[in-house]
Amino acid sequence: MTGTGWRQGPRPGRTTRDDRGSASTEMVLITPVLVAFLFLVVVSGRLTDAKSDVVSAASDAARAASLQDNSAAAAAQAQAIAEDSVAGEGIECLGGVDVSLSYSGGSGGSSRGSTVQATVTCDVETGDLALLNLPGVITVTERAWEPIDAHGSR
Repeated sequence: MTGTGWRQGPRPGRTTRDDRGSASTEMVLITPVLVAFLFLVVVSGRLTDAKSDVVSAASDAARAASLQDNSAAAAAQAQAIAEDSVAGEGIECLGGVDVSLSYSGGSGGSSRGSTVQATVTCDVETGDLALLNLPGVITVTERAWEPIDAHGSR
């Protein structure tokens, strides 16, 4: 069978390239990158979850404050509602939840026609993430606005 172009092996004096083990080498090189990416996804998800929980707490606090008759009662109710909201979502704020209220519009203060802004701040520890033990604390701050209830008992 001469002249068909087919060869039964390497020509004498030439070596062939051996690909054995290249998949293992590639896997060893790519695995740390994939694991690092997976950890990044976990951390990003955790921070997004914490941010969402604080947004919810700020909205709840603003609504609770808008229903109160005076600024002192509004501040106390907003603090209590924000703490309950964060605790109900399962995140832990180091040093507790910080809630501050400010008013704008209307005749000022907590009068009808005004808008209350609730600012909720929570320091979230990153060390409790599964298997990561990342050092540090990330501060999450969110704001929500709510008009003062015009139909309340004021």
